[in-house]
Amino acid sequence: MSEEFDHRRRGSRYRARRRAVSLLFEAELRDADVVELAEERRRMGAESQEFHDVAPFTMEIVTGVAERLDRLDSMISEHLREWTLERLPAVDRAVLRAGAWELLFGTQEVDSAIVIDQSVLLVADLSAEKSIPYVNAVLDRVAGLAEHIRAAEKAVSVLERAEDTSDDAADSGAESAAPPDGGDRPDVSETTSTEPGGDPTD
Repeated sequence: MSEEFDHRRRGSRYRARRRAVSLLFEAELRDADVVELAEERRRMGAESQEFHDVAPFTMEIVTGVAERLDRLDSMISEHLREWTLERLPAVDRAVLRAGAWELLFGTQEVDSAIVIDQSVLLVADLSAEKSIPYVNAVLDRVAGLAEHIRAAEKAVSVLERAEDTSDDAADSGAESAAPPDGGDRPDVSETTSTEPGGDPTD
């Protein structure tokens, strides 16, 4: 492998993914909220050059993983062989969660082969060589389901928007059909007094 190609593989996107994995790993070890941790590091990076800023893509990954953690863990566990998610090294869990989120829910249009390659590279750099085969295998299986899951997510989103629009229309119709406030009507009894000696022209 040439140095130029290796440098491209470890470009800005790789560094953003690596930072996301590091934050996910640290948050799990500290039992901390990963989004709050990333926001804290971003503030530190903005205030001092001693700290690295947190890239938008890194924030997107950690936020996405946090929002869908249970579903991601279920999907990963379903495709593990001879291992449980809890028994994996923490860094491998972080790589799998980040990679699975990007394959299934990521907003960036990235070929699944690139996501898997970058995830394997992260494991090679941050974990053990023996982790590479199962990380590659799990993400490859997840990638095979990505198109179906994305289509299902899109269908649910369209349905929810349609329901919201229908609810808004129903609320608007109910408001327009409401009778006018009776308090705006003139009180006839006050304008046509029948008291003895009363003059209706006063």
